[in-house]
Amino acid sequence: MEKLIFLTLSLTRGGAERVICNMCNEYFVKHYEVTIISLMAAKPEYDLNPAIRLLTIDTKEEQYQQNMLVRFPRRRAGLAEALRNLQKEGPVKALISFLPEPNFLACSLKGKCNFPVIISVRNDPVKEYRGTFRQTMMKLLYPKASGYVFQTRMAQEYFDFSTHIMENSTVIPNPIARDFLNLAPAEKRNREIVAVGRLEPQKNPLLLIHAFQKVQEKHPEYQLVFYGEGSLQTEMEQEIKALGLTGAVQLRGNTSDVKGAIREAALFVLSSNYEGMPNALMEAMALGLPCISTDCPCGGPAFLMNNGENGWLVPVGDEEALAQQMCRVLENPVQAQAVGCVAQEITKQLDPDVIYRTWDEMIQTKSFV
Repeated sequence: MEKLIFLTLSLTRGGAERVICNMCNEYFVKHYEVTIISLMAAKPEYDLNPAIRLLTIDTKEEQYQQNMLVRFPRRRAGLAEALRNLQKEGPVKALISFLPEPNFLACSLKGKCNFPVIISVRNDPVKEYRGTFRQTMMKLLYPKASGYVFQTRMAQEYFDFSTHIMENSTVIPNPIARDFLNLAPAEKRNREIVAVGRLEPQKNPLLLIHAFQKVQEKHPEYQLVFYGEGSLQTEMEQEIKALGLTGAVQLRGNTSDVKGAIREAALFVLSSNYEGMPNALMEAMALGLPCISTDCPCGGPAFLMNNGENGWLVPVGDEEALAQQMCRVLENPVQAQAVGCVAQEITKQLDPDVIYRTWDEMIQTKSFV
């Protein structure tokens, strides 16, 4: 059986990490001998099939805090050794890498591998490759790969400076998690507006808090509930208190049962400044929730939603537009329920079996170039 190697930063909570684990657990382990290489010495937060081998490059958590100029050559040497050992065990079909630093490392070793290197861009490249260092690394190293997977057309078009990248790339959206398929919409809705995701600047949860303050003036019976953790938690707690929203806005932390936590919510909101293909939004749509999202780059929400048909898009960072749309949804529950029902059709487009086969077809067509 051929080997398939995935390279990622870690297997802690995150969209890319969850996609890797789901794809490997459900599909690739049946067709390949799968190894996942994680750069960080962090405990995996997703279950893995026992048949999947997990290797770690960093041996200590503090190594991740090292300067990039120190950790990159160290990680490169560790990755090169791991790949040599795997090649000794048998043929490798491909190395598939997710996220910027793993992608840089994979491409830098192209000449030392006798198998294709496929890289996947999982977020808005405008944000991911800002700054001279990342721009230089990306333009120098990315054209060395054999193949490329993007989540949206907008992300793919960012790389049109390279004919090689454009000719050897494909757009594959995220699959929907299997336990979100074939679900009936909730028969009743509670009075919660929910958001799911890391409490980080990218997700702009403070925008949602400020918009909710306006909503609460008209609809004081509703609560805003966040599921997730992150660096903005303390600032959010302070802002909630300063705005007089204590009790009305709740930070409930991570949950292992997102489906159960949000299924009966009145409304799901994604307030991000940028996204790749947001899993949280996909899953809320699959549950039949009325959903509002910022129309953020690199086009994931716009790919998922036709405005007013299966959800609503609002401009990035527009507190007033977000508040007004939230009020319209809450004030028109029959229409909101109908839109949520249409949203569930996204599961047909993002059926995991179709997405996994598309990935495998892409892998099969890639040769060492």
